[in-house]
Amino acid sequence: MPMRPERHVPAILGLLAALAVSACATTNSQRGEADRERLHPALQELAGALPGHYATPARAGTSRRLQLEVIADPSAPTNTLRLIMVQTRSDRPEQPPRQFQWQLQAIEGEEDLEGSFAPMNASGQSQHQCAMSVTLRREGLTAQTDPADCSFGEGEQRTGLLKEIGFNGSQLVIGDRLVRIPSGEAARDDQITRFVRGRSFTGWAGVRDGSDWRMASSIEAGTGSTAIQPQDASGMGLGLEVAIDYYEMSRTEQIKLRLSVTDAESGELLGEAWADADARSIGIALPELQIGLEAP
Repeated sequence: MPMRPERHVPAILGLLAALAVSACATTNSQRGEADRERLHPALQELAGALPGHYATPARAGTSRRLQLEVIADPSAPTNTLRLIMVQTRSDRPEQPPRQFQWQLQAIEGEEDLEGSFAPMNASGQSQHQCAMSVTLRREGLTAQTDPADCSFGEGEQRTGLLKEIGFNGSQLVIGDRLVRIPSGEAARDDQITRFVRGRSFTGWAGVRDGSDWRMASSIEAGTGSTAIQPQDASGMGLGLEVAIDYYEMSRTEQIKLRLSVTDAESGELLGEAWADADARSIGIALPELQIGLEAP
């Protein structure tokens, strides 16, 4: 998603370093073409790239996963991109979702954008909206609040919020820092959450059956989804569970694409493969098992 040459600004929460892992990805816009044509050029790019489904990568030792749905509001005024962000937890599906409004606007007569961020209540009304400065970058943008303006409490209890959002076309990184005012000291540890855009893969799977192979010639799997059980042409299962997902390496924090195959009955791991996060294909080739998946 080419934008403009990168401009230098401090990345206070280090979001850009986290975003350097993946290449740019594009999705279909959730706005109609007529709506997109009336947008500022940078907003047109973002309207086509930002909406979609994201999730935090899997990590060793935890089942906690956050899901994030980003939806473009088609009723937004001209030259305004209003995004509704709905966050849920896979380990606590009973909890009501958290909703936020992230708004990006063109500045009349200028190439730059300005923005705002606000949590939303259960009825969908925005609350305590904070302005954000926006910096366009070659593959996306960064936006951040000013803690002096985005604050709550009074006197010595006054606390500001430094919220920074970074987007590079395939990842959204959201960071929060609470700052004591006027000292500027951090009130607690920074909270940084990295979301990776969901991807779907199609392909085939086969298991050796004596001297022949039983094949599932058309399978579909997606990151962040439940494992699938491929079936052959007669509708019989191959006895496999196939899962593909993003995985964050604990030592390096690098995100990889992981394909894993387990026995459908015993849960025994039969094979796995690893690839870069932006890989277009991944597969497993073993004497008794073969799988090939490709992104569309």
